[in-house]
Amino acid sequence: MPLSKQILRNNRDIIAFRHHQVLFVNDLKQQVCQIYRQLQSSPVTHWAMAMEDSFNFVAGLLALFYAGKHPILLNPLHTELAPHYQAILTDHLTTDQIKLSDKNIINIVQLANNDRYIESEQQLPSDFQSHQLTLFTSGSTGLPKPITKTVTQLEQEISIINDYFGVFSAQLITASVSHEHMYGLTFKIMLALTNQLPFVCETIRYQEQLLGYYPNQIIYITTPSILKMLDSNIEKIVCQKVISAGGPLPYQAAKLCLACFGTLPNEIYGSTETGVIATRIPDNTNVPWQLFPKIKLQIENDNVSLHSPLIHHLESLNDRINLIDDKHFYLNGRSDKIVKISEKRVSLTYIEQQLNQLPEITHASVITLEQKNRTILAAVLILSDLGHQQLQQMGHWQLTQHFRHLLQNKIARVAIPKKWRFVKQFPVNDQGKTSYLELKTLFDNSKTMIKKLPIEKNISVNETSATLDLYIPDDLFWFKGHFPTQPLLPGVVQLDWVVHYCEKLFAIKPTIEAIDIVKFQMPILPNDNLVLQINWLQESNKLQFTYTVGNKIASTGKIKL
Repeated sequence: MPLSKQILRNNRDIIAFRHHQVLFVNDLKQQVCQIYRQLQSSPVTHWAMAMEDSFNFVAGLLALFYAGKHPILLNPLHTELAPHYQAILTDHLTTDQIKLSDKNIINIVQLANNDRYIESEQQLPSDFQSHQLTLFTSGSTGLPKPITKTVTQLEQEISIINDYFGVFSAQLITASVSHEHMYGLTFKIMLALTNQLPFVCETIRYQEQLLGYYPNQIIYITTPSILKMLDSNIEKIVCQKVISAGGPLPYQAAKLCLACFGTLPNEIYGSTETGVIATRIPDNTNVPWQLFPKIKLQIENDNVSLHSPLIHHLESLNDRINLIDDKHFYLNGRSDKIVKISEKRVSLTYIEQQLNQLPEITHASVITLEQKNRTILAAVLILSDLGHQQLQQMGHWQLTQHFRHLLQNKIARVAIPKKWRFVKQFPVNDQGKTSYLELKTLFDNSKTMIKKLPIEKNISVNETSATLDLYIPDDLFWFKGHFPTQPLLPGVVQLDWVVHYCEKLFAIKPTIEAIDIVKFQMPILPNDNLVLQINWLQESNKLQFTYTVGNKIASTGKIKL
């Protein structure tokens, strides 16, 4: 069913579930009309959408189209993107968070309820008054780029997906990804609405969250970063289909998905610019990709061009592709990332390769930064065990000097990174991707960079155990971009805090050998008061920990030292 006809569906059709509460087409009509009336009084045309709740997102999107406005799908907290919009439609942000006047922020939750939806519905135009929206690329090597899409393009993409997969008989669509990016918009929102399948409003990032919706026939839209963290010890949840996109999916993660959800995932290859391109089911380590219907690839002199009904021109792909036949191919990694530094062409890919060859480095990513009206390079590194040993012996500055010296004979002087950060894990966005904005944040000199630890309200400690009463401030560094629609404390940070307090309170220098068992049972949110209980099991040399929010366990685990 077309997007513009959604409010014409039967009033008792189920659109979504919000915390297990049913939301009907009738509810959607009311909310669309409420927002539409507010938008009519504003001359502003370009509206950013910042919605935590997917039902609110759909209502806002439809209202903007009916009102002749242009929706801009982005995270308004990324101030670099502010020039792209004039006002914000939101269900959670306030003027304290966004530098806009009250008249240019509409919080749809605060709109008065209006049960006279039939009269209001008649005030809506018979069709959308605008048919375009703007999304942003993930921004792998620089700031996200705006991409304009039409409603027709979105609907054509679902038609292609349906042609490949056939009829979806699932009862529910759930997702760990944001509806504000192309992947989530396509597979959580458009797929659900077009096929008249209900979706779950909240973001589903943990297996335990899915248990509440089982035994419904579930489609789970997710990313490799989520699938890699599945716990096969948790009760099995049989999903009708699991769809994964956002990055390469290791075969081990695919097998873990099979064990936990009873099905291998369908990987999706595509981009914001192109829409879907191909798919595969990774039932072994070397499965080729299959093009979606009506999609074609052309290779000339190592240049790969895409022919697709979803775009109106030939699109060059930045991936190395090996064609098998006219429907199948292998992906062989990304093409070079080329930037200009002091008028010289510099390959970020080559610099990363040189760094990754060093025994002190497990993984490297190089980005550009603007500093005093010039472009410089910055490196983010995950160190190996040897690298960590040298960091302790040499210190940060001397180790970076060591890396600079090793690069001198391999790359031009202007291509040697001038700034360095060592991290335990690359930050990711809500698509499960490590993008430029996430990496750039590591080099920001704002006050939020300092706020990496919770506020300690009370600490009780003896030789082998500690109980800490902690407060989680909402301006904590880790919340920036994780995730844009609902800030959450990352699991890796929770583990890091356990090790930090173990070192601080038990006077030991812990080195993690293995993570035995970790269960993240509920998210830790900004402004939460939590209790961290740590037990140092000296005989087995393990740290046992529990995070509790109120009377509920947020996470538990054991860390082998």
